[in-house]
Amino acid sequence: MKNGILVVSFGTTYKEARKLSLEQIENTISSAYRNFSVYKAYTSKIVQKCIHENEGFFVPDVNQALQKISEDGIDNIYIQPTHIIPGEEYNKILDAAGKYKDKFNIIKTAMPLLSSDKDFELTADILNHQYGFNNTSSDSAIILMGHGSGHSANKCYSQFQYTLNQKGFSNVFVSTVEGFPDFDSTLNILKEHSYKNITLIPFMVTAGDHAHNDMAGNKENSWKNRLYNLGYNVIVITQGLGGIPEIQSLYLSHLENIIG
Repeated sequence: MKNGILVVSFGTTYKEARKLSLEQIENTISSAYRNFSVYKAYTSKIVQKCIHENEGFFVPDVNQALQKISEDGIDNIYIQPTHIIPGEEYNKILDAAGKYKDKFNIIKTAMPLLSSDKDFELTADILNHQYGFNNTSSDSAIILMGHGSGHSANKCYSQFQYTLNQKGFSNVFVSTVEGFPDFDSTLNILKEHSYKNITLIPFMVTAGDHAHNDMAGNKENSWKNRLYNLGYNVIVITQGLGGIPEIQSLYLSHLENIIG
């Protein structure tokens, strides 16, 4: 029986972000499962198109990848998403896997980063270790920029905020680009305190377009500049979660749960 793993990401057009995050997760999985054939796919059609046009190579979507994996004679395929929440992009993966269930002896899909109470706890602890949440001075705050979604899974961001609060990280705030809590809501919360220094950190697997433009860009409405204009000192960190070894291990543990 031939076994395979498909690592599925949203994708990013930022080469360095791919190298520092997505490829690190892929390498962690490949190292742990040396006897498996490891493939990758992206769920973003726009990212696929841009990479193909600008860099000359093609990353398949999930359907295309599963077709290739089937043609390669793989009997058992295990899918690991690198997404943060089980939202719309995750549903795309499940839909594709359902279409190919008759092509494989086993086809299973693992969960994304935040899918259980344990995941929320571990992720909060990992980020505290990485960024020193519990060592932040009283005049400083940290904002984690999540992508956000109109999907019901957007509640994961509020749940993660609750977990941070329960752990005593009261000056760490989760905000999203396309969901709730939005940045305006986060600014209103900041005004209730006497913070002087704000650190912006991506709460995304890659530090791609949103991190470099919406968060840290030079346009007037970037999060960085809006904070500057309100009088805050701003520190910007552009590292995706996928570059943190403990996060890579958490994804790996999700994969281990379905492989057994």
